[in-house]
Amino acid sequence: MTDRPPLTTDAATELHNRLAKKVIREIVDEPITAGGRMSDIMMLCESVLVAVMIECFQLGSDVKMLDIIVGRVKERLAKVRLEDIEIKGSG
Repeated sequence: MTDRPPLTTDAATELHNRLAKKVIREIVDEPITAGGRMSDIMMLCESVLVAVMIECFQLGSDVKMLDIIVGRVKERLAKVRLEDIEIKGSG
């Protein structure tokens, strides 16, 4: 680890949002540009999540963290459904 102090909530939010935009472009745009389909994007998401879990957590504790992450994803998607936003996806 580094000797840096932990990110503030605002700094973490800004960092996460900025990095998410970059990652999304690579995960979604590149496979589509190469002729891929939605299934290719979903498989890439799966591969990235597995790699992150292996890199960050001991095997065994990864199951609990995965449950937490999936739960948060479901909560955030439910919240998005309630907001008046333009949905870009098709499926």
